[in-house]
Amino acid sequence: MPWQIVFLIPICSCAAVATQASATDLVPTDIMPPADIIQPPADAVTPYAGYSIGYDSNLLRLQNSAAAQAMGIGSDLSDTTQRYLFGLAVDKTLSRQHLTANLNVAKVDYNHFDQLNHLDKNLAANWNWHAGDHFEGNIGANYSEGLTPFIDFHLLERNIRTQEKVYADGSWLFHPSWRVRGGLEYSKLKYDLASQQPAANNQNRTELGLDYLAASGSTIGLQLRHTHADFPNPELDNGLLVFNGYNQDEVKAKIDWLLSGKTQLHFLGGWVSRKQDALPVRNFSGVNTRLSADWSPTGKIQLSVAGWREIGAVDDLSTVYSLNHGASLGSTWQYSEKIQLVAQYKYQKRDFGPSSGSGTFGSINQNDVLRDAALSVVYNPTLRWRVQLSGTRSTQTLRNAPGGFVSNGVMLNTRYAF
Repeated sequence: MPWQIVFLIPICSCAAVATQASATDLVPTDIMPPADIIQPPADAVTPYAGYSIGYDSNLLRLQNSAAAQAMGIGSDLSDTTQRYLFGLAVDKTLSRQHLTANLNVAKVDYNHFDQLNHLDKNLAANWNWHAGDHFEGNIGANYSEGLTPFIDFHLLERNIRTQEKVYADGSWLFHPSWRVRGGLEYSKLKYDLASQQPAANNQNRTELGLDYLAASGSTIGLQLRHTHADFPNPELDNGLLVFNGYNQDEVKAKIDWLLSGKTQLHFLGGWVSRKQDALPVRNFSGVNTRLSADWSPTGKIQLSVAGWREIGAVDDLSTVYSLNHGASLGSTWQYSEKIQLVAQYKYQKRDFGPSSGSGTFGSINQNDVLRDAALSVVYNPTLRWRVQLSGTRSTQTLRNAPGGFVSNGVMLNTRYAF
């Protein structure tokens, strides 16, 4: 995960996250430092405000100062960022219907590279609906607008990325032990810069699943998913214009196993087939798996570990994908009623060879290893006030060519809910 976004405070609707997560870790490591997810009191409208300041030793994720000088931006790779956040969280229950929403706007200012100054805009809304005792689901929308991470995009340009998503899902408990579920999702990704237009895409996703609900609380299921992706702007690949749309089909087993009151296992894995509209050499067919475990040895300590082998989008670089092998570890320690310590580590190896196509994008020379680590102290002076201090380190090592980067950071953010 690119560390340039550590200053963002995600605004996820907890209900939406719960319904869409395939394997939820108690200590997620996809976002470092840990996200400050606003959880308003029940049946309340909660305004909040926040301030963050952070230092990053290598903001653009460049190899060294010589690379910066070659770009004509001097030899200083570091920058200090300030972020001013204002938001509103909503939680309302109407009979059995549960509505949640969260929106915020943040002004982000850079001390050195001030041409990157921008506004972050975020919105998440979810309706957790119920119809009788056997039908329930979610309808929602998410919107996010902010600066593109620099992990694969290294230019000193204000490249604003906009992500939109609407979704609807539902389930029918047709037997005390059996449930059928389905869902639809539409997402849209676009960039401001003309050079990034080939990465803009629209995706339509449909999903159908069948679950067995054990008396112990465990769930074993099978799910089918189809994704159609359209890339309206062609990619220039070795002198050829290539449209990178694709169709992807998945057949996966989904297991949430409660081993005990302290241990849970989550598995999502099966066969994935992706067929490109052009360049069949970029097609993929193989096994994707993700396994995670959550363990709470005591009431104050939580531990999460995960491992995966799956294809992932590389929207910040090009429209091709990478085959990723990774592992993560996260732990929280509730030191006292008001103080929590959080440690996170993530390792991921990306292989672009399967999507190499005919030219530069997806070249095996881009194969890399990403390592991210974060250590955070979270202090809650009151129920409404939160302070978080974090230190981070991120590295990229190219496996077949010189390059990569090293970045260290420290950030302090505080948030107050009125």
